[in-house]
Amino acid sequence: SISATSKPDQDKMAFKSIYTEAERIYQHGFTPGELERAKTNLLTSYESRYKQRDKINNDQYARDFKAYYIDGEPLTSMDFDWNFIQKVLPTISVEEISAKAKQWMTKENRVVIVMGPDKPEAKHLTQEQAFALMDSIDNAPVEPYKDLVVSSDLISKQLKGSKIKSTRKLPEFNAVEWTLGNDAKVVFRKADYEKDQVSLIAMSNGGSSKEDNDKVASAMMLNQFMGAFGVGNYNATDLKKALTGKKVSMNVSLSDLNETYNGSSTPKDFETMMQLLYLQFENPRFDKEAYDALLGRYKAYIANMANDPEKIMNDSLDLIMTCHNPRTKLMTPELFDEVSLDQMEAIYKDRFVDAGDFIYFIVGNIDEATAKTMAEKYIGSLTDLRRKESWIDRNVEGPKGKTQREIVIPVEVKKSTVAVNFEAKMEYTPEQNLLLSLFRDILNLRYVDEIREKEGGTYGVRVSTSSSKFPKQKKTLELMFDTDPDKAQSMKAILYREIDKIAANGPTTEDLAKAVKNLQKNREQSKLHNSYWLGALNTYYFYAINPDDPKNFENILQSVTPAKVQEFVKTFLSKADVVDIIFKPKPE
Repeated sequence: SISATSKPDQDKMAFKSIYTEAERIYQHGFTPGELERAKTNLLTSYESRYKQRDKINNDQYARDFKAYYIDGEPLTSMDFDWNFIQKVLPTISVEEISAKAKQWMTKENRVVIVMGPDKPEAKHLTQEQAFALMDSIDNAPVEPYKDLVVSSDLISKQLKGSKIKSTRKLPEFNAVEWTLGNDAKVVFRKADYEKDQVSLIAMSNGGSSKEDNDKVASAMMLNQFMGAFGVGNYNATDLKKALTGKKVSMNVSLSDLNETYNGSSTPKDFETMMQLLYLQFENPRFDKEAYDALLGRYKAYIANMANDPEKIMNDSLDLIMTCHNPRTKLMTPELFDEVSLDQMEAIYKDRFVDAGDFIYFIVGNIDEATAKTMAEKYIGSLTDLRRKESWIDRNVEGPKGKTQREIVIPVEVKKSTVAVNFEAKMEYTPEQNLLLSLFRDILNLRYVDEIREKEGGTYGVRVSTSSSKFPKQKKTLELMFDTDPDKAQSMKAILYREIDKIAANGPTTEDLAKAVKNLQKNREQSKLHNSYWLGALNTYYFYAINPDDPKNFENILQSVTPAKVQEFVKTFLSKADVVDIIFKPKPE
């Protein structure tokens, strides 16, 4: 199958483009270069799975058994798959693949499906237009695809790099910190839990808080656009070609308070990941053609969501929870009038620069000598502006006291959505954070029993919490569920009732034990992943807390009592501002 997403009223053009490519394949087949890239990528995928074969989870086994019994798929081992692909893949020729394409694409097995907004003014592709287009393309010659060769050498110049000027051991993490000649600080921890993975995070303080209100929209959309631009001399398409056979990624993220590089690779592709990091720093790409194309798709997508109830609810909550702050930007067609490529470029070149203002965390299955060499060469070559920045507190806060509203929204299915948010100014400490997590898990147990099982009022209550240290220390509890409009008030009353019961009497010993066990189990499982250690190191450097220290986790859970949870909940409720919203359908 082939598909495309078009701009409004351009279904015909989109269909013509993708069907022309299908006909090009039918007439001329694939090129040797295309096949070799596909083979290389497939082989890389199988190799990675084989190296991680001892990490297969139960879900994957269940899917394999289902495919065997229900779909008649062969049930094979990882050893068989890896040996089979190595033997068979080289024998497949471009002629065989091209012949298969002709066999699969016939005039007798074509189905055209058009999906779009159900609006009177919408002009969608009709059956007559689709058939006429296919006939015209079928009966016309199409030029063969020109497969341009792209160099896989991402960086052509010689990098000077810089040596390590100081080293600090971090025995509590089994890690090491290097400070390079350009003041970049690199923290490395070898971890072989995920044998075919190396992960990198580079973070700096500042974020979009450093931008004025008139640039917030461009800052907000920067994350969505940068991946479509490519990097250096490579547009996104050419970069994909250059990275053929490599399992590697490098993304950027701009949040309110931080700018972050996120990278991942296999051990053998670690240097390629470091090259991408270097290029994202020193030679980012801002592609006008890619920007215009993606902007058009976003505008069409957002315009079609104008009456989407989920979006209306989320937008309403965002505005209420920030008191309609001018820095709160909603994803609307009007937002894109405030977005520009020039602003994105200026923001990026201000935020994602200055090697010495970032801390680089590298965790994965490579040896220390390799990490050190690559850090000196690539991170050591980054430009240092000698800035030491922080974020700006823009005072984006929610309403004080209790805010209660009922909001009518358009819904196809008759239901109400209840959303209750608590926000309290409280200390960010390991004990307080864990008590909030226990409170969350205990509420989950209570709501399953009282609202779902006993009352049958909803499929489930979504209970989420967060602890923030910056820009202000606070804790939040968010509750949301769907229910019958006639039950909304009574089900909401149970939300409050169960919270009040914990504040008045504490949790039951049984519920607390279950919540503690759940946190302990999640902790044990998390430690087997690079993401845990990246998060732990990040928290150590940016929050001055070692979350891996038993005194900050295990010891707290061992000493927790129902009375401690009760006292925490009482304090939380006494300090909390509350936003209480019921979204309900229009009356009939």
